[in-house]
Amino acid sequence: MRTPLSLRRTVRYGGSEPRRNRPRSCAAVYPWAHREQGVTTTYTIDGLVTGGPDSVGTTAQDAWRDWCNDVHGMFDITFGNEGYRGRVVRQRTSNYQLVAWTSEAEVLKRRAAGIRRDPRGHYELLVPLQGTLVVGVAEALSRLVPGEMAIVPFDTPFEVAHDGGARALTLLVPGERIDQRLGPTSDRGARVHASRGLAKVGRDLIVSLLRERNALSGRGFDAAADRVVDLLCLAADGDEQLPDAADTQPVLEAVRRYIREHATDPELTVAAMAHAIGWSLRYVQSVLARENLTARELIRIERLELARARLANPAFASRNVAAIAMSVGFTSPSAFSNAYRRHFGQSPRETRHEIGPPGPASC
Repeated sequence: MRTPLSLRRTVRYGGSEPRRNRPRSCAAVYPWAHREQGVTTTYTIDGLVTGGPDSVGTTAQDAWRDWCNDVHGMFDITFGNEGYRGRVVRQRTSNYQLVAWTSEAEVLKRRAAGIRRDPRGHYELLVPLQGTLVVGVAEALSRLVPGEMAIVPFDTPFEVAHDGGARALTLLVPGERIDQRLGPTSDRGARVHASRGLAKVGRDLIVSLLRERNALSGRGFDAAADRVVDLLCLAADGDEQLPDAADTQPVLEAVRRYIREHATDPELTVAAMAHAIGWSLRYVQSVLARENLTARELIRIERLELARARLANPAFASRNVAAIAMSVGFTSPSAFSNAYRRHFGQSPRETRHEIGPPGPASC
């Protein structure tokens, strides 16, 4: 780590020194934190700033990369520009770390090779405050916006991307704290709305931890972080009321987009879709129920629409109806024909003869 760029100077403070006299651009260690049976819970605040007059070009990028890899674990990072500007404030004890950050555009990828070389065993709770985070794996990326949160298992491959000016909080949580609450589904991660209910209480608490960082002790920081994890796990496990109807729209859009992209997969299931877009199965089913829909119905409709487009496309003229049914995920030609007639009011063969050839299309 290049020390001129990071806030590396450590100052130890006694409880009597006024906080207004503490330098802002340094780490602060609080040895006067709670003692129990001779053990001190040490609470530290430190950080990093890049992109100033003394940190330009690859020097700034290297400092940011070093910090991310040291705090979180081994990432591959692609930067949006050469002179990288970013700012981080970190609060930590031996149990939890809370990282508040803002920076220019970047893409961070946690790859299998990096996990093997640098396993960490923790989870990260992502809390966007400004801008959009794109989170997931290459074949199933989803957008995370302010008012939402995601719990990500750090030793599973994933990526995070954002544009310049994004701001977010990241809480690093010991693996056992999530595993104990979410059980065998914890390795898939979880995503929750935070606009109301328990999830909002948890989000407000984590934001307060940042705001009140200079007034906390190690014991207090850990206790509050424990409550955040408890609340978020309850919300992620479904022990929570649905958010307002307006808040379900991003979920519906993600469901429809995923179904369109995977409609031809005969193994497409509701559980696989929920996993891929980052919401619990119960939550996705509840959101769809509010719209008087089911995931199976949406999958069927999308497959029928795709079949109709293929029946009218000259590129598929050599394929019979049964082959087109199989190509869009139906395993029974008779079930396809019956579903098609119910949905469109005509048979697949009637569609093939009545709809004229469209312009160039790929379907």
